[in-house]
Amino acid sequence: MPNIDVARSWSSQTLVREQDALVYQLPREAIAQIDQALGFARANGLTVETMEQEDFRIPALARALPDLRHRLDAGRGIVILRGLDAESFSEADAEIVTWGIGNYFGRPIRQGLEKDRRFFTVTDRGVENKDPTRIGATAKISAMHSDNGCLEPRPPCYVGLFCYRQAVSGGESMLISAQTVHDVIADERPDLLPLFFQEYHFRPPHLHVWPAGEPTIIKPILEAHSDELRIHYARVMIEPGMELAETPLNDVQREALDYLDSVLAREDLYFQYQLNDGEMLIFNNLALLHGRKAFTSDHNGGRILKRIWMWRRHIGPGDDPVALDHAEFGLK
Repeated sequence: MPNIDVARSWSSQTLVREQDALVYQLPREAIAQIDQALGFARANGLTVETMEQEDFRIPALARALPDLRHRLDAGRGIVILRGLDAESFSEADAEIVTWGIGNYFGRPIRQGLEKDRRFFTVTDRGVENKDPTRIGATAKISAMHSDNGCLEPRPPCYVGLFCYRQAVSGGESMLISAQTVHDVIADERPDLLPLFFQEYHFRPPHLHVWPAGEPTIIKPILEAHSDELRIHYARVMIEPGMELAETPLNDVQREALDYLDSVLAREDLYFQYQLNDGEMLIFNNLALLHGRKAFTSDHNGGRILKRIWMWRRHIGPGDDPVALDHAEFGLK
């Protein structure tokens, strides 16, 4: 069993008390550089699909990235960026800014094969959604889960959510730590704890298949990996995945998942935060689960978030823009 990670063992009250420490206020220099990069994109007809990292340089942000990445990897696992004026952005601008900032935190990875390759718009699309794994297209409550990725061999390390427009009401983000979940289970139901380190079959969303071509991907809910306690969970992917693999959940496994769901629903354990227009929430997707309260839309469509998935920069090809900026601009 993994050692207890004190920085990751937090409750709702802990983070409410420390909320200011989760915030990173973008300096004026970084905001000016973002505006300049956005102006370049507009002048040259670039979109989020045609942008390259050379087109969106934010050296003033690069200075802070070692600390911000440390907060994600070894701290509470959450960063809230403030300082951008969403009202001055078109929705296309918001997509470019989301990708441009996210690219500094990690290597962006695909979320789809068409228009959502580089980002996904989390909003109420006003249509019936029959795929429970695509709850981001509705205004319904989103149960606690990790984003598992569909088109890459491993899940995103980080998830970024830029708030272009908040909901009329509701839509609060919810985050809970894997370490907290582990500690509660170990204290209350130690008999169930080993079941979460067993492997389960996860089924992908209807629109995608796993890169390996297999109908499911197999992984545990909790795992100790390189001194990091990781969590992978989405009940709506596990139950059909186990059925598809012809190994349906047995009574003990079902009891364990029911108990886990009850732990994840405890308001004293999860951190709840209402993103304001122009704020960007970035969190460690391997160490935290996230969810969302139901929200109310209006005639303008209501809540609009732009989501980006990222790997840590040591994973996969590509140059780290933080390293490039430090080398080119002599940042200290």
